[in-house]
Amino acid sequence: MRGYGNSTKTRYRARDVQKEIAGLTRAFTIGETRVIYCIDTDGYEKDIEHKREFDEIRRYCREGGYDLIWFCHDVEDVYLGRRISDSAKVQEAAAFKRKRKIEEMDLDKLTCNTEKVHTSNIVNVLDQCLSRR
Repeated sequence: MRGYGNSTKTRYRARDVQKEIAGLTRAFTIGETRVIYCIDTDGYEKDIEHKREFDEIRRYCREGGYDLIWFCHDVEDVYLGRRISDSAKVQEAAAFKRKRKIEEMDLDKLTCNTEKVHTSNIVNVLDQCLSRR
């Protein structure tokens, strides 16, 4: 499944996205198929519109039986501990990968149940889907 990275957070409701999800889940007949939405929370605690949007996405996922991975405030904030300008994201991601920084991550930051700055629930969700070595 492809990501819808540069589109708005409300893209999840678009008819073509829903059609693609339905088609892909029907295509996998063996085993369990799960839909996982990944979003940045942005400044949800300071911006009422972001909070409303986040709550709607959370409700949509719960009602649809989808998993939701969130990054507070954004993925770079979680993995790098700071915000990154759009123009520097590719370069920062490449350096993160090259330096194997994922191995230095504090697991506590990736196993949160509530949204706090520099945290995510990614490991909690992936632990439900995958087996760790």
